[in-house]
Amino acid sequence: MTTNAPFLSANGWLGIIPEVTRGTTPASGTVQYIPTMDPHITPTLTWLNDPAFRASPVENYDQVPGTRVDEVDFKCYLYNDTFPVVLKGILGSTDTVTGSGPYVHTIGLLNAPTTGSQPPSYSICLFDAADAYVISGSQADQLDLSFGPSTLIEATTKYKGNPWTTPTTSAGAPFTSPTFGSIVAAPAWDTTVSIAASQNWNVQDGKLTIMRKTEPIFTLGQQGPNPVFAGTCEVKGSFTIVVNSNADPFSTGSSPTALVRNQQALVVTFNDPNSATPTSLALTMTKAQFENVKRSSSKSFVELTVDFVAVANATDAISGYSPIKTVTTNSVSAAY
Repeated sequence: MTTNAPFLSANGWLGIIPEVTRGTTPASGTVQYIPTMDPHITPTLTWLNDPAFRASPVENYDQVPGTRVDEVDFKCYLYNDTFPVVLKGILGSTDTVTGSGPYVHTIGLLNAPTTGSQPPSYSICLFDAADAYVISGSQADQLDLSFGPSTLIEATTKYKGNPWTTPTTSAGAPFTSPTFGSIVAAPAWDTTVSIAASQNWNVQDGKLTIMRKTEPIFTLGQQGPNPVFAGTCEVKGSFTIVVNSNADPFSTGSSPTALVRNQQALVVTFNDPNSATPTSLALTMTKAQFENVKRSSSKSFVELTVDFVAVANATDAISGYSPIKTVTTNSVSAAY
């Protein structure tokens, strides 16, 4: 007796490619294959209820498909050879490459009023080991980074795009040859947190979120969005910090940085100590306002948690104002 076996999730993969024409999957080009965990694809379809009276005590006579936008979200570790494509997707600026190896990739917030300041759109192919789904016109919505000394640096990214193409058992061009880099996932213990140009050695863990408030715009004549539109950029996060001084700068002194308007330069740098070629990712927030400090004695040692909001400034901007700028150092010479 032959029984069909379930498909093994570990045989799946995800590829992402920038689009030349928004909403159209390129026939060729450079696909970044990102090692992922827990990928999801969700068709967000609005169902329209028909409750019109028909001489019967009935609530629902029909369910009619309405508009639809598909969502893709996945987790990945910080692989500095592919992660800049994620940064460009959420921030949008051109990747400025300097250096002769290692190469320095500077990506910031795109400010281009004539084109709606829109980051590039992407086509994403998710092969779940059973079928391949391609979502064109994908626009990044949110990027969450989390890090602690006993973990790898983890990122969760969410995109919104067009309804997927009819799934097939194998992906077509340009997703024909999934290949993955050999770069090592970066551990979080070698992360440095600089506040007001001084390294803080007491950070236990942290989170950082970049949001674009991406939403579909629906117009007549098609079920899918036209287009998926990214909104303004917001950056915020939090730290858990060991208290080893009675001069805690966040909640003590005459001008505690979390209790008064006192914006600080904040730089979080993720270093990779295991790669042959130096790799790192630096997130610079020249004006960070610390807020909502909470001191806790629930453990055997005193600690505090504090939130921060990155404030727009000209220093971090490619043009105009921006709350953040990213600098990735790796062995990749080509711009993302």
